[in-house]
Amino acid sequence: LMLHATNRVALVATHATGCSYLYPDPDEAESKELFRQQDGQHEAFYQFETVVRRRLRTVINMDLHSVATESLMAGGLAMALTYINRVVSSLGPADRLSPRLLAISSTGDSAAQYINYMNSFFTAQKLNIPVDCCMLGQDSGLLQQGCDITGGVYLKVEYIERLLEYLIWMFLPSVPVRKMLGAPPPIRVDYRAACFCHRQLVDIGYVCSVCLSIFCKFNPVCTTCHAVFQPPKIMPAMKKKKEAGKGKPAATAAVAQKSAK
Repeated sequence: LMLHATNRVALVATHATGCSYLYPDPDEAESKELFRQQDGQHEAFYQFETVVRRRLRTVINMDLHSVATESLMAGGLAMALTYINRVVSSLGPADRLSPRLLAISSTGDSAAQYINYMNSFFTAQKLNIPVDCCMLGQDSGLLQQGCDITGGVYLKVEYIERLLEYLIWMFLPSVPVRKMLGAPPPIRVDYRAACFCHRQLVDIGYVCSVCLSIFCKFNPVCTTCHAVFQPPKIMPAMKKKKEAGKGKPAATAAVAQKSAK
């Protein structure tokens, strides 16, 4: 926010029960609260901190009694893309916007959200929006693919105390400036797909022709769209015709010739 006066920021929280805007406040239009900076703090920072703290309490209270363990990251990416599209649509003819997406996550992949991930990644690629990802403690194969598809940066942070350093060094600079920095070499992206039945990466599997769900073993009914398929037919083994005189002993062939005379 301090790099340029026209910069904007939006923060979306993805949790087990849904996705919520932390900033800007969706109820800001109805609220007439005025934000005044304190102790010389930047006014935009004070407003951002106040709104995020209030919204974060609401989100935490929503998940107190939830038993789900997966974070709806794909839904958060979709909400961010819709917000960017709404902002771009409201710009004037002379206005320009270079949007970016940064996903910070500490949870692994979810095969149930595979299609939603791919839809978000290809939409961001079509809109020319790079998706960056900062993983905390573990890797994510799906987010690796998304960063590679959209031209973003993927980074895994091993030590949480270095998070701020990585955020400023790797993700704060714009895309043209990143080419001038000494960034680490790109990682090898694992483009294997995760099966929907066991959530394991597979090299060869079965793909549903209706919803493109992937399975490591044949299923007569797709568990995603409930499409019904016929089991694969086993081709009968072709019998080879035996030629006369081949494969018989020499004595048997001689007796057959003698009886013919």
